[in-house]
Amino acid sequence: MAKKNKRSDRERNSFLFDEDAGAEENLMDLFGDDPADEPEPEDETAYAPEAEDAAPEEPADGDPADADMPLSDADDSVPRSVSSGFRFDRYGRRVDQKKNRYGKRKNAPKATTTVVEHDTEAKREYDEAKARSEARAQKRAKEEARQKAIKKAEKAKQRRRSLSTLVFGVLAIGLLLVMVWFVTRLSTVRVADVPDGYTEEQIVSMSKLKRGRSMLFQSTAAAKAAIETDPYLEATVQYAFPSTVRIAVNKRAEAACVRWGPQNEYLAIIDEKGTVLNETAESAGSLLIAEGMSISSAVNGTRLGDATDTRVAALIRMLTKLKELGLLSRTPRISRIDMTELMQIRIYTEGTSYTIEVGDPSNLDTKLMLLQKHWDAIMQKAADYIKSGHATATIYLYSKGGVSISPYEPGYAYEIPVATFLPDTPAPQVTPEGGVNPEDSAEPTPPSVTPMPHQSDPFTG
Repeated sequence: MAKKNKRSDRERNSFLFDEDAGAEENLMDLFGDDPADEPEPEDETAYAPEAEDAAPEEPADGDPADADMPLSDADDSVPRSVSSGFRFDRYGRRVDQKKNRYGKRKNAPKATTTVVEHDTEAKREYDEAKARSEARAQKRAKEEARQKAIKKAEKAKQRRRSLSTLVFGVLAIGLLLVMVWFVTRLSTVRVADVPDGYTEEQIVSMSKLKRGRSMLFQSTAAAKAAIETDPYLEATVQYAFPSTVRIAVNKRAEAACVRWGPQNEYLAIIDEKGTVLNETAESAGSLLIAEGMSISSAVNGTRLGDATDTRVAALIRMLTKLKELGLLSRTPRISRIDMTELMQIRIYTEGTSYTIEVGDPSNLDTKLMLLQKHWDAIMQKAADYIKSGHATATIYLYSKGGVSISPYEPGYAYEIPVATFLPDTPAPQVTPEGGVNPEDSAEPTPPSVTPMPHQSDPFTG
């Protein structure tokens, strides 16, 4: 009850104003002053508090309503209910007189802002477009997820297919290798044309071919190289499916010895193709010797000298042609070839002082064919010169029109006629007594006029 009276008292006091209301600057009374009206005497009994409200209770601590009520110290004689009154500015805000500041409005509701949206046609269209866009985005996301899942499944399927193919391929290759292993096992090695001094088993051992082993792990090229480690052997190795190997061996024939080394102190035996058979032979034996080659090295089983060496190439041509024409087995035997001057190749025969001038390697085949055709007559004529008291005989294979024989040393200038054997003349017949038929070997008649110097020389054009 006391609290109710107090609230009523405050409600009454809220409409009381201070005597000095409106005196301060920028402040005005809520109701304003009316100078025409006389102030009525206050009826103290009308505002006298009741007996039960004579001593109002003190407000409880922390009451915001009482805490906001400023106390006025301007007039102590004014009752508390009057002196505690407050003023309002023209906007209806309560003003603290002592601190000259705004206070809280009593029982003022909390300020709130309410936004009212009107459902217009534009807003509805916007909402519908937004909804359609979100639906499309969701649909795209679902489609992308579905496509991603499909691709992932396809990749997994492809991996499984590739793995199965790989496993199948490995198994197939392994099975094929096993089958080929058993099918291609070497069982037969046949050797044809076993050369003298060798046996079939020796050739097979040299080839390093293993019977009972698959040919997948054996090479015919390696077998050929293994056999040809012996420089005298030249082999051909062929594989006949499924389990047979044929070997053909040819023995290289010795054709000549070549002096080589810094001082030409070594002898190397070669065949007609220039292959070194023995790089350090002790003697030449019955082989002809090639001199003046300027060879610095020789290795068994390889070609003599450098591939660009013209001297070696000319020597190989000569050896091949001499063997082909059978001149290496003729009597007197060819014992030496001088290759010192490539443009002046010379051949020497064993046991004689004959010199066969070959000249340069050009037309080598023609020169050696003339020598082979008239070999017996040429050798007989050279022997006749020796018997007649000459110290030597020179046979020129490059003279004008054929082969010429001179009783002088190579390079000697002379004016007497010499014996000449033309290519189109038949070979002279040797008589049983060892001489040449005079009709076949008649010397040319000297010219009737005085010749010019060297005009009768058969080598001048």
